[in-house]
Amino acid sequence: MSTFFLQIHCEFDDYYSAVIEDDGRVCYAYLYEGEDIIGDVWLYNQQQAPATSFWRTENMPFLNPTEYLAKDAAIKPITNENEVRCEWTESKDDGLVEVGMYIRDKFIASITPGSKPGWSVLVVKDGPLALIY
Repeated sequence: MSTFFLQIHCEFDDYYSAVIEDDGRVCYAYLYEGEDIIGDVWLYNQQQAPATSFWRTENMPFLNPTEYLAKDAAIKPITNENEVRCEWTESKDDGLVEVGMYIRDKFIASITPGSKPGWSVLVVKDGPLALIY
């Protein structure tokens, strides 16, 4: 199982950044405003998805269970920063609106300030780790 970590700063406001972290079990994306996490979303499981949800603190970060996953939710783990891209969207009035997460040029997830969790194309049921996109 491979691990991966990358921080990508917003192209129009360096105060915002996205962190993609794969610990060898599961991968998440986090939206930062300065040093504070203001949004997060599950990206993929590296380990086999559990059949049921067991949300115990010692199991953090959590694998997304099969009941929430689309049939094609299996993604090859990220191994190189060139495999990840963020698309940042801003509003004239509110600043940052959204960051779209792409893995190997395929749209995977979206995070907005305050979205805990964000949205994923790899889930078929809203859950605590990702909402249906």
